[in-house]
Amino acid sequence: MQMFGVGILELMVVMFLAIVVVGPDRLPTVAGDLARWIRRARAYGQHLTRDFNDVIADLEKEVGATREDWKEIASVVTHHTGGITRELEKVAGTIEHSIDISETPADASNVVPFETRPASEIAAEEMAAGQAPASNGSTDAAAAA
Repeated sequence: MQMFGVGILELMVVMFLAIVVVGPDRLPTVAGDLARWIRRARAYGQHLTRDFNDVIADLEKEVGATREDWKEIASVVTHHTGGITRELEKVAGTIEHSIDISETPADASNVVPFETRPASEIAAEEMAAGQAPASNGSTDAAAAA
């Protein structure tokens, strides 16, 4: 037989440890205190549940809709947004298939040149041309200077 996932053997071990730790003289007092704390916790939980339900009822009265109405509204919105999402995915797929990115010309005025050479070579060329090397914090440019 189990109660709250605790079997008879576990319950007997806990009772034995309680007698050893608390002592047989103070065990009734501790058990009474524990029962009082459990009653207070249970009453506090019931109080919170009652307050929560009162707030929900006030909101339902204020809005004029019940939980079932909200569920119905949510299902309608979900249904319609799902249809819109499917249509947008179809249009996006059609656009992706109709446009071939490799055929679109690149506008050279918007392209930033990218140097693939080491910074030390770039700095050496700038110094040979009489320009101050660009200081970008790299160790290659500092080594070349």
